[in-house]
Amino acid sequence: MSINKDLLGLDSLDTLPVISFSASQSLNASSAVREAISTGLPRLDEALDDSSSDEPRRSGGIIRGHVTEVFGPPGVGKTSFALTVASQALRDGGKVVWIDTGSPLATSRLKSLSSENLSQLTYFRAPTLPHLLALLIRPPRGFPPPDTSLIVIDSISSLFPGYFLSAAELKDRLAQGKITDKPQLQWLLNRKWNVIGDIASHLTRLAARNVAVLALNQTHTKIKGQPRATLHPVVAGGVWDTNVQTRIVLYRDLPDWRFAEVTKRAGKTMVVRLTEFIVPFRVGDDGLEAVGEPQSPEPIVPTPSRKRKADNEVADSQDEDSDEEFEWLGDDALLDEKE
Repeated sequence: MSINKDLLGLDSLDTLPVISFSASQSLNASSAVREAISTGLPRLDEALDDSSSDEPRRSGGIIRGHVTEVFGPPGVGKTSFALTVASQALRDGGKVVWIDTGSPLATSRLKSLSSENLSQLTYFRAPTLPHLLALLIRPPRGFPPPDTSLIVIDSISSLFPGYFLSAAELKDRLAQGKITDKPQLQWLLNRKWNVIGDIASHLTRLAARNVAVLALNQTHTKIKGQPRATLHPVVAGGVWDTNVQTRIVLYRDLPDWRFAEVTKRAGKTMVVRLTEFIVPFRVGDDGLEAVGEPQSPEPIVPTPSRKRKADNEVADSQDEDSDEEFEWLGDDALLDEKE
């Protein structure tokens, strides 16, 4: 069994013409039944199925036509989650596009999870942020292939640290006089969010082709303005949050237990720590496995904060230090858009 591989070249991209849709076509598409790809966890599929929504659905799971984000700390099972969803998409007869931004695809693991022909999987390697932008903005001919049901990006956030300075680094440059005026500082702040916005918009356009887009996101830890240390996605912001219709956070909150929690569904932010949206699981040889019901974590009472409410919190974060959310700038005008 072979996998279609495409190592992205930036000098000879053959692009497809831009396809436009009329308002009537868009309306008909929006009223169509949304198909879903199972996560392999029946309870999580149920939690993802918004039966109260006006939008008709065939079943719960990773919805085609939507951008779904899965984020969590290292080692919690994000890639295993994506592999399980990909294997289910292959079993359903669809095609899968896997975009690797750093971690090679475990093809042997995927092959063991799916009995289907892996020739239905197309693998792209985007080792740098310009490669990923080129693939999304100026895609090669035939991307994505016809009948593609799932696009996985593993991960959307791993390429950003090498191209954009952290808040602490910007603070040091400001103190050293390397950043001399506010317009320069504003440009440095804006360019990251502009790139995130471009990526989010193009992922939404891909999803509009009745494709489920699954973006894996890493985390960093916020401290200031939060009731306690809180995990937050590395790639975030107003445009990104607007384009992500579904958000699932994976975390460990009890010894030897992993949890998947739905924090956004059908474009609506959910109240955190509700039992019906928290699904315990473990990662086994056959993918994600449902486990018995452990003692539920105590509900968290939201604490008023100057910042917006956190997406989720984890007691045992092992991730990056807080970037202090640009509070050191002393200019609220620079903060509004970033939040």
